[in-house]
Amino acid sequence: MDRLKIIGIGELVWDMLPAGRQLGGAPVNFAYWCNRLGAEGYPVSAVGNDEPGETALGILAGAGLDLGYIQHNAWPTGRVDVSLSGDGIPEYDIVEHVAWDALTADARTLDLVARADAVCWGSLAQRSDCSREAIAAMLDAASPHCLKIFDVNIRQHWYSREIIQNSLSKADILKLNEDELPLLVSLFDLRASGPEAIALLLERFGLRYVIYTAGASHSEIHTAEGLVSRLATPKVEVADTVGAGDSFSAAFITSLLQGKELSTCHRKAVETAAMVCTLHGAIPRAL
Repeated sequence: MDRLKIIGIGELVWDMLPAGRQLGGAPVNFAYWCNRLGAEGYPVSAVGNDEPGETALGILAGAGLDLGYIQHNAWPTGRVDVSLSGDGIPEYDIVEHVAWDALTADARTLDLVARADAVCWGSLAQRSDCSREAIAAMLDAASPHCLKIFDVNIRQHWYSREIIQNSLSKADILKLNEDELPLLVSLFDLRASGPEAIALLLERFGLRYVIYTAGASHSEIHTAEGLVSRLATPKVEVADTVGAGDSFSAAFITSLLQGKELSTCHRKAVETAAMVCTLHGAIPRAL
């Protein structure tokens, strides 16, 4: 049987953490963990012709990822300055005008997307017109059976109602956290909160699932039938939480496409994210 083909589209960055730089970017983190969990995880992004770009490619190659869909251009490789609060929660300063802002929808990538079992993307990578148009073209190239996951992934001011609405209109699954749900409530004037707001999002955009994470408290899976799974977040010794949400999505989607029960998919996601929280950075070089 062929391995599942799962794609993460968008930013590739160096997270400049207090403990040193770590390779990251939500779509790359997602593809990495899909690959570790048994699928073929493909990062679709771009790097510059510089040392950070070459080092990033070396790490991803060492992790067994296919680099054929990471583009090169004249802009610098992405960088995010990350500071951590006392409980390990990251705060981000995302550098503008970097390689992934110039992502394009080339024929090779469109062919990959047409053969994919799942595609995941977010709002941050759509901050430039160029990348936003490329991501839209890629999603339009996906087959009807392809599972489309929108991880809203709000960062700084890099979002708009139009970007989020257009993405939700293409998505089968929405992933968001306890900070992002109130923002969507406000943007779409939902006049509700909590599970009621999630139900309205499911109905308005015809979503199959909403994945809701509440940090150290719990996470939930919602469908049109309502809340179908709720699990407490395991208590672990946190190194940092960078990439935990991406690994959660990867574990859930990979398990779902493998035909596992929804409760099993959710538990695998929770356990994977908890493990990532004990490590430094989203793509640990020691693994």
